[in-house]
Amino acid sequence: PVGSSNPGSEPVGGTQFYAATPLNLTSALAVTLSYSVFFPASFDWVKGGKLPGLYGGRESCSGGDEASDCWSARFMWRPDGAGELYMYLPQVQQDPAICQLPPHTICNGDYGLSLGRGSFSFTRGAWTRLTQTIELGIGANVQDGKLTVYSNGRQVLHFDRVAFPAAHKGLFFSTFFGGHGDEWATPRPQAVYFKGFRVTITR
Repeated sequence: PVGSSNPGSEPVGGTQFYAATPLNLTSALAVTLSYSVFFPASFDWVKGGKLPGLYGGRESCSGGDEASDCWSARFMWRPDGAGELYMYLPQVQQDPAICQLPPHTICNGDYGLSLGRGSFSFTRGAWTRLTQTIELGIGANVQDGKLTVYSNGRQVLHFDRVAFPAAHKGLFFSTFFGGHGDEWATPRPQAVYFKGFRVTITR
């Protein structure tokens, strides 16, 4: 609705929940999530918003959490439809090179890691197929995990020295404007559409 941003603010906008899958992901090393998202032709990007992704460890790994025993890997849209992978990870455990991923990456100790902003984009009035593969390392907080992102079948992001602190858990479904605060709020009622969710254990 008008003036809404995230589901934790008034007026309530979008939705957010954690979802289990028919698969037992806790013993998986590599999991792939794919789905399609549609932004209508008149969609106003505002400052950006969250989209679903995988998560591991405990829930509530967001909002500036130190992420010592959890992680999440949601997508985001940004102004002009720029796309990115938005992650919560224990930042002190990461290879500093993760904060240099092109074309633009921001590592914020108070929030999350905005990885590869602008490495892909969303087009109004068209479906975009997103795929992420999260591969855990040999142990918690060892820098040998991998993340890979595809947009419409094209690889747009890859990093192979990620320290993940916890096992795979499920789907973190988020769709809302924000961030939080008035500057993120939508100026009119808007909707985003999803289809074709698929979760696969690949290793």
